[in-house]
Amino acid sequence: MLASASGSDEPASERALPAALTALLATPSAGGARTVGDDHFEVWICHVPLDSSAAMYGGLPLRLSLTLQGVTDVVSDRVPAYFDTLSQGRYRPVFAAGGEVTIAADDQPQACVDGAVAGASDDTDAVLVVADAEHAGDQPGGFGSGGDPCPANGNCSIATTRRLAYVGASDFHPDWGDDPPMDLVEHEIGHSLGWVHSGTNDAGDYLSGLDLMSNSAAPREADPTRRNGPGTLAINLFLAGWLPAKDVAVATDEATTKLSPSNGDKGTRLLVLDNGRGSMFTVELLTADGLDGHLPATGISVHEVHIVDGALEPMAPMVGNPPYLALLQPGIVLKFGQWTLTATDDWTVTCRKAASP
Repeated sequence: MLASASGSDEPASERALPAALTALLATPSAGGARTVGDDHFEVWICHVPLDSSAAMYGGLPLRLSLTLQGVTDVVSDRVPAYFDTLSQGRYRPVFAAGGEVTIAADDQPQACVDGAVAGASDDTDAVLVVADAEHAGDQPGGFGSGGDPCPANGNCSIATTRRLAYVGASDFHPDWGDDPPMDLVEHEIGHSLGWVHSGTNDAGDYLSGLDLMSNSAAPREADPTRRNGPGTLAINLFLAGWLPAKDVAVATDEATTKLSPSNGDKGTRLLVLDNGRGSMFTVELLTADGLDGHLPATGISVHEVHIVDGALEPMAPMVGNPPYLALLQPGIVLKFGQWTLTATDDWTVTCRKAASP
């Protein structure tokens, strides 16, 4: 049956959440204090020796003359505005110049992060580390982590949590001039908030263009003037606390729900189809505007979600084929798992789960 808090006057804090939402909020991907208000990042430059043996740098010879203040100014100019839009004013990363670290030839990129964390001020929340070396073409552009949870005593220093975002030098190359892309930095900051990948294959390649946590460059591939990533999935907005529980509907066998845009500010913006035991599908309406202006048309997106050993696994798109930008349109029947879904012109979706044999 459908269990929806949408439209209820009862405060979410005084309602018993459906089990599926409770399970999601118990995962490390739930934002907590990380996603509310100002989030203070120290920016660090990592100097990589020319004779580095780390596979990440692939023996490439380029070393950029990055300046600490220059990098800090670039990310401060672009990234907070992106997250202000994404969070509807609830979250703002704040960047301050931290320092510089030089690693040894046999060090891995993790040494860049370790040096930054060790040198960061106790009152910073996370570090953003930018290497002066490019990454090899067969390597990821960066990495990030939500770190360890704050202990019971409330000491959330960077030395305790080790929250981080790290990127290589490519997006700061002089060829970009004064207009470098920030979608990769935003992607890694997403990891620092606890978000997991979506739409990846077994090799870790990003196949989806729907989500910041997949191919964050998808908007730029559609429009070369774009510099920020796309929006993120409604489940991440919920985990961050930017989409309240009252705007989430949950169904275990059937539902008829009129969806509002997941990047909006009211209405039912996320439908969770709960299969039990940490298995679920998420259904949302993505509109082809704003951060998602690269989409060819507005439509319904569905993702498969699993919680394994208390943590979210990477999420898989269920509509169409890579890059999954052709969303479900009204009148089309979508079958996934044991579920069948259809949508009307006003984006009312009807979902039914087949009876178990």
